[in-house]
Amino acid sequence: MRLNIKTLRYTIMMLSLISAVQCGEKDFDNMNSDSIQDDYDSYWYWSYEAGLVINAETLGMEASEDFVPYTVAHVGDSLFVANIGKQGNSLMIFNAESGEAVNTIKSWTFNNAELGFTSSIEAIVPAGNHLYVSERQSLIHVFELPGMNYIACIGNGNWSGPVFQAQAMTVKDGFVFARDKTGEVSIYKESDATPENYRKVNRYKKVSGNGSLGNNAFATHYMQPDADGNIMLTDYGTGRIRVLDPSLVNDELANGTSIDIDGLSMQLEFKPKTFALCSDRWYATGDNDHINIYDFKKNEWVKKIKAVKGYSFLQPARIYAQNDSILWVSDTNGSKRALVKVLVHKGEIRE
Repeated sequence: MRLNIKTLRYTIMMLSLISAVQCGEKDFDNMNSDSIQDDYDSYWYWSYEAGLVINAETLGMEASEDFVPYTVAHVGDSLFVANIGKQGNSLMIFNAESGEAVNTIKSWTFNNAELGFTSSIEAIVPAGNHLYVSERQSLIHVFELPGMNYIACIGNGNWSGPVFQAQAMTVKDGFVFARDKTGEVSIYKESDATPENYRKVNRYKKVSGNGSLGNNAFATHYMQPDADGNIMLTDYGTGRIRVLDPSLVNDELANGTSIDIDGLSMQLEFKPKTFALCSDRWYATGDNDHINIYDFKKNEWVKKIKAVKGYSFLQPARIYAQNDSILWVSDTNGSKRALVKVLVHKGEIRE
């Protein structure tokens, strides 16, 4: 019996797909077909696995409640993680490759006074040689990298002051953008954050929330510049992702003005918390307690997952992209309370 070569290739491909799905390792729900050469088609697929699981047990802590990972950011090989566990709020520094805990910052000395975190850390943003850390008690701390020397504090700890419980934050073009509890966005000059201005920095501008709701329940929010230079901001209450144009910020901008690009705003079927931007896909956590996956080529949300190979999530509160192949997910509910390093594998099948 003679077997057509193309038929044989197709049969082998289908057997490979069936085998991988049975093993539970591959994500074939969103294969993209791109003609690379005239003699074959290329099918791309993604799979996910837990490369590391960091929890209280792996850290040698007594109780699972001692380590509750929340906000995550990185610089080089250093991974910064907010621990909002029962032993008090702290900023932990890990080796991003090995998962080894390198340092824990709960307090520091500044102007001969002992200072420390007084509430949950909401955002961690590296920018140049500075690390900005906002906490719920209306404070944005500024540390110097890499030594973590304390530089300044934006805000005075009063929610009626220049910082109003900043729940998401990013730095762009010399400005610090912080989402206020009300949904408005306060803007500060990086150059104002000096030791001499400790707790004296005023808002440079405050722009409209553009329909955002207040956040009395302290739902998780996140903001980050995208590849086009705009700023993406989750808006949990209205179930959308706002897009801001930072180029509109200047001395002439009137307070209360909207800098939203309404045409780029995304209305979602879930309430978004945080997102991780990668080249082909991006990933978002939300009120559905799944990792939701968006495909750029299809311009749509293609699926949602609750587990990866080696780990099942209970409540993935935050997700952060170290790069295209490494995601960090904070699982904050139940007995697990873990920080999971998720490895993203992109594979190819040629037909």
